Amino acid sequence: MQENQQNQQTNPENQNENIEVSNNENDLKNKIIELEQKLFEQNDKFLRTLAELDNVRRRAREENDKTAKFAISNFVSDLVTVAENFFMASENAPKDEIEKNPAIKNYALAIEMTEKELLKVLEKNQVKRIYPLNQDFDHNFHEAIANIESEAKEGSVVQVIQAGYSIADRLIRPALVGVAKAKNSEN
Repeated sequence: MQENQQNQQTNPENQNENIEVSNNENDLKNKIIELEQKLFEQNDKFLRTLAELDNVRRRAREENDKTAKFAISNFVSDLVTVAENFFMASENAPKDEIEKNPAIKNYALAIEMTEKELLKVLEKNQVKRIYPLNQDFDHNFHEAIANIESEAKEGSVVQVIQAGYSIADRLIRPALVGVAKAKNSEN
């Protein structure tokens, strides 16, 4: 048996076969390593593609929500002008005449109910009326068009010239306001 092993070791053909087997093993190991690396790269690309797909879906969903939320903003912008005219007419109605005449009183009550219903419908659609009387001035929602000498706290809104509106925290129209300033002490 030892002879046979010695023959195999000394026989050049056996050595060539061993070298070939060894080379084939190395080739196979290298091929396995190469394939594992390709698999890793493809898996990485796949995971990145999935992540990108999730991001695209999320951005599309957010954009869709945003579009749905603000799709009516042009309509609301036009509607609030009409609503403000309605509120102004209601506020400037002759109160003493309304109290004297029952027919006019019923008409005024109907106008008041319509006004409340209009505000409910606007709020239901996330449209908020900004009427900041006696609140601190906020440049994000208010536009100061006058400084008015007043006993009120300086920087507070003492007059609302025109109410503002927002839809889902997006300003449609700022409230036009008069802001309190300290009275001159010269008087």
